[in-house]
Amino acid sequence: MSLRRSWARALPVDGGPARTLPYGPVGSLAYGPGGRILLLSATMGREAATWKRYRGGTAGKLWLAHAPGEGQGPDGAAEFVRIHEDLDGNIECPMWVGDRLAFLSDHEGVGALYSSLPDGSDLRRHTAVDGFYARHATTDGTRVSYASAGELWLLDDLEGAAPRRLDIRLGGQRADLQPHSVHAGSHLDSASPDRTGRGSAVGTRGAVHWVTHREGPARALAVEPGVRARLPRTFQADGEQHVVWVTDAEGDDALECAPATGTAPGAVPRRLAAGRLGRVLDLAAAPDGSRFAVASHDGRIMIVEQESGEVHEVDRSDHGDASGLVFSPDSAWLAWSHPGPDPLRQLKLAHLADLSVAEATPLRFRDYAPAFTVDGKHLAFLSERAFDPVYDAHVFDLAFVGACRPHLLTLAATTPSPFGPQRHGRPAEKEKGSGDGDQDNPTALPVTRIDLEGLADRIVPLPVEAARYSMLRAAKDGLLWLRHPVTGVLGTSAATPDDRGPETVLERYDLEKLRGEELASDVSRFAVSGDGRRLVLHTRGKLRVVPADSRVPAGSDDDHDGGSDTNVTVDLSRIRRTVVPAAEWRQMYDEAGRIMRDNFWRPDMGGVDWDAVLDRYRPVLARVATHDDLVDLLWEVQGELGTSHAYVTPPGGRHDDATRQGLLGADISRTDEGDWCIDRILPSETSDPAARSPLAAPGVAVRVGDAILAVDGQEIDPLTGPGPLLTGSAGKPVELTVAPADGGNLRHVVVVPTADEEALRYHAWVADRRAYVHEQSGGRLGYLHVPDMVGYGWAQLHRDLRVEVAREGLVVDVRENRGGHTSQLVVEKLARRIVGWDLPRGMQPYSYPGDAPRGPVVAVANEFSGSDGDIVNAAIKALGIGPVVGTRTWGGVVGIDSRYRLVDGTSVTQPKYAFWLEGYGWGVENHGVDPDVEVVTAPQDHAAGRDPQLDAAIRIALEGLARTPAKTAPGLPE
Repeated sequence: MSLRRSWARALPVDGGPARTLPYGPVGSLAYGPGGRILLLSATMGREAATWKRYRGGTAGKLWLAHAPGEGQGPDGAAEFVRIHEDLDGNIECPMWVGDRLAFLSDHEGVGALYSSLPDGSDLRRHTAVDGFYARHATTDGTRVSYASAGELWLLDDLEGAAPRRLDIRLGGQRADLQPHSVHAGSHLDSASPDRTGRGSAVGTRGAVHWVTHREGPARALAVEPGVRARLPRTFQADGEQHVVWVTDAEGDDALECAPATGTAPGAVPRRLAAGRLGRVLDLAAAPDGSRFAVASHDGRIMIVEQESGEVHEVDRSDHGDASGLVFSPDSAWLAWSHPGPDPLRQLKLAHLADLSVAEATPLRFRDYAPAFTVDGKHLAFLSERAFDPVYDAHVFDLAFVGACRPHLLTLAATTPSPFGPQRHGRPAEKEKGSGDGDQDNPTALPVTRIDLEGLADRIVPLPVEAARYSMLRAAKDGLLWLRHPVTGVLGTSAATPDDRGPETVLERYDLEKLRGEELASDVSRFAVSGDGRRLVLHTRGKLRVVPADSRVPAGSDDDHDGGSDTNVTVDLSRIRRTVVPAAEWRQMYDEAGRIMRDNFWRPDMGGVDWDAVLDRYRPVLARVATHDDLVDLLWEVQGELGTSHAYVTPPGGRHDDATRQGLLGADISRTDEGDWCIDRILPSETSDPAARSPLAAPGVAVRVGDAILAVDGQEIDPLTGPGPLLTGSAGKPVELTVAPADGGNLRHVVVVPTADEEALRYHAWVADRRAYVHEQSGGRLGYLHVPDMVGYGWAQLHRDLRVEVAREGLVVDVRENRGGHTSQLVVEKLARRIVGWDLPRGMQPYSYPGDAPRGPVVAVANEFSGSDGDIVNAAIKALGIGPVVGTRTWGGVVGIDSRYRLVDGTSVTQPKYAFWLEGYGWGVENHGVDPDVEVVTAPQDHAAGRDPQLDAAIRIALEGLARTPAKTAPGLPE
């Protein structure tokens, strides 16, 4: 079972093994009078209601097979014919109701119940098309029930009866609606320490608390049910600690402020700039508490005055949102990372006295994470301006693997570089000044003076190696950042599949001693206290408070609340957070609507009255009783926009190793005698650690035909087989007792079952098709399959690229391609054209450029080629690389960035990045890419193991070779 492939299976009532029915992959199945078979082809795995008015390649298609003995193929298999092919809608839930077939379709604009005679004639509609979608239709053979907007409806017959709503009341406590406590560490969003590191403003599950680091209470600052508070920031005003955060108490974002000691009884936090900020993505507070800086979703950078609430627009970007807002120590300047054409970013400065804006760095590189040094003399930042390419190990290519390095920008022209020569030399140790005693008073901090002329010429790199860095921050006498290990996107380069690999580390560079050191490992985020002396480290739901200038000793995270004078793990259990689900779900519903409004690819929402949609579905929210209901409702609401990539994904749960099924990487069946024999052992793919075949491991020596008699000494039940005894065995050694097929003594072998056979079966599928192409073409054609357009697909493309592209022609299979963002890289490979040859002495010639097809290229696509899998087929056609064979693709090319999560961690995506393609314009969305040669794979083809699409691609490629032979190297000159 998967989103793309589900199979119909017959289950015996005695608990024995299931039998796969000979229909190929199906979406739904129904048996009618006389044994007639009504089949819905496999869909993308989502209901029509979640992408309303969908018309792309995976729209449900109905197939009908005659009763046994009628219309069967030569092999006795059922011969399916498609019905209602001309119905321009998304069909689902096929049923037999008497002698008629019924189904849901939205070809009239709204999902409704229809029926027809088996030949497709006499089409009737039985429910209205002026309301909500009809969903989940089912029948008892006479009546049809369906759901709509959280209610159940019943149609008593198809002869003119009107649907009637069923008034069903369920008993029970509706446990998911009961208020319950949550652990703060499991929902920790951010922590902002005060000036001295005594306490932090902590954001968790939509609330803000003030938490003292050692002992003391956890004070609630913003905990209103149904209101989300986020991004808390501390600041000091009139000698007291205060907190500012973002709230949606009035719907659209606003700022709220309160003392860290909390508001007086009966008082409420001060609310500023309600409805004027857009969606707040970044927030910073000036050290003197006079103002706040806000970066909005629409590219605006704003200043909000703390006293008056007045809002000033400082700057605006047309290339995305600003990040890294930071004030100078004297609160006179604001710096931020300003976006240009992706991925370029530059630093900008705003003088807050007159809001004038200047460029601190040119728009040439990716400059980000600015931070004023504590003395206000320098602006530090991270910049990807190191150009030191590394040769690729598998193909002729170069990559800039570690391009980032911390830099310093000297603000005043007369200030020397910390790394340059000093007129009086460097002191042996830091000279003590009288200023240290005034550090708790921000008004006594040094004034930041910036000479804008020649500013970019005063950039100097820190003497550290280029790598991958993030989160640069200033601390007392130094700078801190996170250094990330250079690892592959798949994680398959780790020592073992279970190895966590190298960790992100926190590093410090001492600007006095001019040297760096590692402070801590396994840190996901950190924050610096206002005086720069203490750090709050965030690691896997824990907060640790440590000195900013010394290494964190191993085991310090075990010191709880008062257990150490210098290293403290904050006791987050003091935050008592009670969630009221109904209120939280209302907030999530409204926030998801606002995020979609602010990010949807068309400002006019594609002509949909979005506010009206939200209002129309809001009463349904009152019927929601579980989180699954809420997710389902959000899917349906976002589906009203009729655009791809509008996803809702609940936070993932943890699996229980004790119940995780162990798999042997083999096909096993029961014989008539009740033995469980091995029919096929999937081969390992040694270049993919996930494709480990347990029965093919060294020393196991199990063969096809052998019977498995026992698992860990327990005899296998002849009815249920080894499966129950392998429960919880994934990744653990298991002893199998095996009877060899050719007789002889029983063998006892130790295997390590795998938790997932997907990679094994995928590689076997590819190997089978590659061998088939080689055989059918006489070895003239190569075969490549690209499963997706991210790291996995890029790796799979290159596993056999060099060998397969060297053949005379090439079949590129992008069926089932799950999309991503690397299609332009794949197309760049396929579009290469041989213009020369390199003929080294004593060696075979090489084409120039390398890895270029020698002859025709034919692409194979189907309805499950989606997103970037749509785009790659359109690009292949636009560039004339070769014909596309198969069926129309999915039709979803309005992309997403997956940046937003709701308060409980539920991810919601907004179709934001519209895509125009040569030859199609905007027409790929909700249609797909039409093949040059349409070849439909019918259910009987799947059942018989035929692949007519691949057969057509082979034929077309060979015909192309007959017309234009493959390019070959010339002989040496005379």
